[in-house]
Amino acid sequence: MHTSDIDTDDTAHEYHADNPDFPAKTVVATLFIGAFFGYLNDTLLNVALTPIMKDFGVDKTTVQWLTTGFLLVMGAFTPITAGVIQWFETRKMVLFTQATFLAGSLICAFAPTFGILVVGRMVQAVSAAFFVPLLFNGILSIYPPNKRGTAMGVITMMFTAAPAMGPTLSGIIIDHTHWRVLFGFTAPFMLAAMALVGKYLTVNLSTISRPKIDILSAVLSIAGFGGLVYASSNFASLPLAEFILLFAASVALVGWFAYCQSRLATPLLNLQAFEYKQFRYCVVILAGAVFLFLGLELLMPMYTQQVLMLTGTATGLILMPASIAQAVAAPLFGKLLDKKGGRFVVLPATAMLTVSLAVSLAVLWLFLRIDTQVMMLTAMFTLMAVSVSACVTGETHGLNALPKKLNPHGAAILTTINPIAGAIGAAFFVGATNIGEKLSSAASPQQAMLDGIYLAMGSALVLGVVMVFFAMRLKRHQTTS
Repeated sequence: MHTSDIDTDDTAHEYHADNPDFPAKTVVATLFIGAFFGYLNDTLLNVALTPIMKDFGVDKTTVQWLTTGFLLVMGAFTPITAGVIQWFETRKMVLFTQATFLAGSLICAFAPTFGILVVGRMVQAVSAAFFVPLLFNGILSIYPPNKRGTAMGVITMMFTAAPAMGPTLSGIIIDHTHWRVLFGFTAPFMLAAMALVGKYLTVNLSTISRPKIDILSAVLSIAGFGGLVYASSNFASLPLAEFILLFAASVALVGWFAYCQSRLATPLLNLQAFEYKQFRYCVVILAGAVFLFLGLELLMPMYTQQVLMLTGTATGLILMPASIAQAVAAPLFGKLLDKKGGRFVVLPATAMLTVSLAVSLAVLWLFLRIDTQVMMLTAMFTLMAVSVSACVTGETHGLNALPKKLNPHGAAILTTINPIAGAIGAAFFVGATNIGEKLSSAASPQQAMLDGIYLAMGSALVLGVVMVFFAMRLKRHQTTS
């Protein structure tokens, strides 16, 4: 069946899901696979950096480029996806993105040198930048607003469960095989996804308008957002003056980028989406949730391995219940949002997250010493992870507030926020922990790091309160015609 045939048959339906002959779930599943592995790669190497350092003879600062560089490239390229997606047929765009990710994974799996390994990660990051906007646009064009919550709940599972599964999966693989397997095992899944896309994705999920892509905006986007991610990711290692200069220059470039968008007839990223209050509120809440979750996701392995002296497998098993809880809860939160609206789901979630941070800090202070109980640690992290999952579900509420013409741009904005907020969150928790260690008068390095964790967790409470404030401003339902 030809693409043009299906396009003609489907014109009577405003949304593809209204057509009983359209395989909506299969199409979303094929898009989901690529996006899932893209976000899994955010944290997949957290536990594998030590053996990679030994194999290639590199130091901590150098090996960190495998994670920092991934976030940098992903954050830099995501803003231009809204324009690029509207240039090509959806099937060709998805297949090219999946093939790019597969190529990056194979480069990493067989990399003979550390430089080649970094190149493979950069190739993966370019594809990861496109996976989520393609998935967002697919859901927004397939499902009507009152049915998006359930589908977006599955995406929420990816945003939260995939990064949480990274250290678990990585720890088990590293302890029993080799770090190269981390890259090789993704190949069969991506090949299967490509086969499904070729068979079932026969319609265009975005209008091919071929908007003019402003070169200056593209350069400013890559330099500005990339600089923000780099500066934030290296906050703890850069000299203070260098960090301030780089961060300020990146903010200036992002400001210039925003100014250019307001002046262009066809902006690369249409920032008019921020004129819709409900979308703005959801962006703040999403950024806060990702900031906290990815920061805690990085802090937890540091705590278990450097304070408790546990193995990579043990660390992965501690984090695994959070992954399972998020995988189960996210689709349920999505269904609840469809029925009850964004405020009903997000406001209790932000409150629960703030309370869980406060309780966790109290428990850390009162009970979690060097001989902490692993079960208590697991329960604390799981509670926070489920709260974050519910907060991230609110992105559906924000996207429903936008008109259809702004859907690609709203999706690009949200997916740009993720790596930047995650990088800043990771940098904040590491930096706050380092400051706490330096201020500590503890006799042992383990106790000093624990004091640093107290400072990081206590500071995070402020952001939780801010998230509650914006959640209180959400409406019960918010859709546009």
